Amino acid sequence: MKDFQEDSVDGVSIEFDISNCLTKRKPVKRATAEEKNFAEFVHKAHLLCLLGRGRLVDSACDDPLIQASLLSLLPTSLLKIADSPKLTASNLSPLVSWFHNNFHVRSPIAAETPCHLALASTLETREGSTEAVAALYVALCRALNLTTRFVSILDVASLKPDADKSESITEVGSKRLKDVFGSSTLMVAGPSCSSECTEKSSPDKLRKRLFESQDSLTTDKPKIEKSEVFMSEAPTETSELFPVKSEELKRKGDVEFQMQLEMAMSATAIESCKISTASESPSTSSNLTPLSKRLKKSNGISTAIGSKKVGAPLYWAEVFCSGENLTGKWVHVDAVNAIVDGEHKVEAAAAACKKSLRYVVAFAGHGAKDVTGRYCTKWYKVASSRINSIWWDAVLAPLKELESGATGARSSLEDIELQTRALTEPLPTNQQAYRNHHLYVIERWVKKYQILYPKGPVLGFCSGHAVYPRTCVQTLHTKQGWLREGLQVKDAEVPAKVLKRSQKCSKEEDADDNDNGEEDHQGNTVLYGKWQTEPLVLPRAVNGIVPKNERGRVDVWSEKCLPPGTVHLRLPRVVHVARRLGIDFAHAFVGFEFKNGQSFPLFEGIVVCTEFKDAVLQAYLEEEERRESEEKRKNEAQALLKWYQLLSSIITRQRLNSAYGDGEAFSESDK
Repeated sequence: MKDFQEDSVDGVSIEFDISNCLTKRKPVKRATAEEKNFAEFVHKAHLLCLLGRGRLVDSACDDPLIQASLLSLLPTSLLKIADSPKLTASNLSPLVSWFHNNFHVRSPIAAETPCHLALASTLETREGSTEAVAALYVALCRALNLTTRFVSILDVASLKPDADKSESITEVGSKRLKDVFGSSTLMVAGPSCSSECTEKSSPDKLRKRLFESQDSLTTDKPKIEKSEVFMSEAPTETSELFPVKSEELKRKGDVEFQMQLEMAMSATAIESCKISTASESPSTSSNLTPLSKRLKKSNGISTAIGSKKVGAPLYWAEVFCSGENLTGKWVHVDAVNAIVDGEHKVEAAAAACKKSLRYVVAFAGHGAKDVTGRYCTKWYKVASSRINSIWWDAVLAPLKELESGATGARSSLEDIELQTRALTEPLPTNQQAYRNHHLYVIERWVKKYQILYPKGPVLGFCSGHAVYPRTCVQTLHTKQGWLREGLQVKDAEVPAKVLKRSQKCSKEEDADDNDNGEEDHQGNTVLYGKWQTEPLVLPRAVNGIVPKNERGRVDVWSEKCLPPGTVHLRLPRVVHVARRLGIDFAHAFVGFEFKNGQSFPLFEGIVVCTEFKDAVLQAYLEEEERRESEEKRKNEAQALLKWYQLLSSIITRQRLNSAYGDGEAFSESDK
């Protein structure tokens, strides 16, 4: 649609087209139920695979040959650590320092190797992946008779269908940015300088490009022309990361930013490849030394991109130290980075590397145990990204028994510790965190059918809003709603909350919200709390007569709504059986069904007295057998009739063919 503004002055008309200024809102694509189910299935499968991987690593740590080899390398002075009666975290520091100085992390290879072979190779070469180095320290501690567990962050696929797609796009876009950092820490290995780096950005080409870029920044017009030639003829890794078309570089700042980014990437590539290119072209690399000195080295970069070089702490060990507390304590030991008792640093390090502590699992004795609560202090951030706790607990139940068998009675004490941590989580500082928080709530996020009762105690304040315990949140229902729970509202009770009737809600939502349309004289929905109810009292069945309501039926919202002395029979065609026997019964009303915007009562089975249950069931079984035999007889008679018709038609055709036709033609026509 085009809108024009006209202004006529001396016969001159000016028109403005503002159609290009109108921004179109991008359509939001919502995930379907099938996509959500598939994402959940992938999440569960990935969890099981990572659990299996952790158990394999834990099994490799118990290899006696690997443990004996590690003990042979250990200095004699460190063998006395196991003899300490009360082991503390300070006793582990010398062992961690020695291990950190002798075993290093290298870049992971593309091909995956079995756990035992990976540990053996790391033990032989004194370098390996982060997982292998952390597992070797676990094996060393177990060789010293220290109760040790292998701990891993399960970096599982997201429960949201589109979350992994966005993460993969980000990883692809930032993959080449990691080449900026030539060195790597021991936590994860940095990308090594490959031959492609030398071929794509040789010193001669880089120097030529750098000099051209420096000259292009001297003037305005030549700068734009050279930038166009530079970007069109010599695309670099930076242009792949930040695709900017040459014809769009109209501003001075865009060109300068592009040139500076090219210079930085080229100079960093020279710095990272300095060792490999020194033997081939020492004279050329020396010419670029002044430029490289002006750029900061990767180890000194403290920006957001530079922090990615550290990587996420995915693997470490937990050693049980009996001398830390009265009952002992599991001490976090990260031998890869020489960190002892640093469990409070794990969450911050993982957040800096954009890793979530959704699942932190400890492995021991071929079993596993979820210890996420020890390292995650902000549970509300990861609760929504975890799988259903019922399924997860069922998966870990047999593994937890194996783990407790390896660690002894310490498992029950640890469960108490984790539960205490979960109940003493600090108050969040933003209001959005209280929306679905499992411990705290503010009145702003109380839902439509909820209320704060009792309203207290106040645990603190967040942006002026009082913070209450989640246990203060009570769910409200109408009188019919509480009848479904087997409760009834007390007499002379004032409604805890009154909801005004919404004009926008549909008939189905309105009937569902009002619990069969229970409203006051003004059309508002009245709600009551559980503290305003009492157990439902219904009349008892006497002399085989089922007590019914004013409509001649029994409302069976749940089994708690059945009158005493009666039973609900959910059987089809049972009404005719009860009538034939002459037994008193009532239709069982179980709810409503909605069709074409209207609600219809839904009945299922009948309600009879308990003493007639066996008689009705016996008569029902006999009636079903008789009905099945009758249907079988009808089906057989119909089948015989069909066969008789088929044979009669064949005989008739044969007789007609014999009298008036040719046999061969008949046979060919049949074919």
